[in-house]
Amino acid sequence: MTAASYSIMAIPASAQPAWRIRWAERENDRRRRAYDARFAAWQRHHDHLVRLRIEAAGFLGCTQPRAGLPVALDDDEVVYRVLPVADLVEVDARHGAGLPAPGLTVATDAVAGRALPRGVRALDTGMAVVTSRRVAFSSRRGRRHEWRYADLVGPAHHPALPLTLLHATDGRRLAGLRVPAAATVNFRFYLTLACAAATGERAAVAAQLEAVLAAHRRARPVPPLPVQPDQAPSSGLRAGPRAALAAAVVAVAFVTLTAVGTAAPERGGPPYRADEGARSGLPAAAPPTPTGATAPAVPGGPVARGTGAATSGAAALVPPVPWLACPRGEPRPRPGDACVHVSPGGPRPARARTPRDPPRGGA
Repeated sequence: MTAASYSIMAIPASAQPAWRIRWAERENDRRRRAYDARFAAWQRHHDHLVRLRIEAAGFLGCTQPRAGLPVALDDDEVVYRVLPVADLVEVDARHGAGLPAPGLTVATDAVAGRALPRGVRALDTGMAVVTSRRVAFSSRRGRRHEWRYADLVGPAHHPALPLTLLHATDGRRLAGLRVPAAATVNFRFYLTLACAAATGERAAVAAQLEAVLAAHRRARPVPPLPVQPDQAPSSGLRAGPRAALAAAVVAVAFVTLTAVGTAAPERGGPPYRADEGARSGLPAAAPPTPTGATAPAVPGGPVARGTGAATSGAAALVPPVPWLACPRGEPRPRPGDACVHVSPGGPRPARARTPRDPPRGGA
């Protein structure tokens, strides 16, 4: 009989380690919040498309407002859309290539650009109104422009900019309107709907919206599947926390090395004088004396300084060091001896010996 492998046996959630359970809870919460955000955006766009489809099927325009518009409306003319702020633009005849083609195409995607394409320039800023018969523009400086649907090939909506060009059949220069980005979707829809209603093609616009709505419903976000504790990474940490932990370790190491490097800063000279060795119980080395001066050693006390002149240089300030650090080539001293380091190129002072040292070579 073959025993079952432990690698393929399912471990109950209650028997999982605590860190795996916590990871599963955090991961499920993160996935649920991300799904809620995607679904909320999808639902807003879905509601907007439903409203546009209803408008395409039954909207016939508004009789108000009629005052304060850039044009005087006829008795049977109704308003589809009013834009308080819009830019009148004009296209140079030499740069017409690359611009969108006219047609009754429903545009339901928002755009956020502002710069105009090459060859398109803004002439003035004013108010625009879309009616059941025309599109009219008027500025405060008195500039007026009007496009009647009977003289239009159709509107041309730019896919990346809030720009709509109106192609006329009377041979005049191509012009159009640039509207605020927040009003782009509604302006384009009502302009297309007004043109379609005036030319008897309202049903085509409604069919386009029905197809767009069906595609949007097929793209509905799917709720994520919950993860189990046994799906946690082997380390128990996500990539983000691992990176943060590694960065923290590097930072601690850097601070430690920096502290070690700055604990003993470099100085211009030795930190203390040679005669301070007596305080620690070690015999001090005799500094070099000037010519003609004597420096007798005092038993049990510090080495006397020279009397001829004030001592100076590294030899007067070099502290005693342990006997293991004596220069190479000298006889190995005994414990209690002291040697000193001298500056490169200088004479090497003799090693001082105290009277209490035992004689070498015998009792």
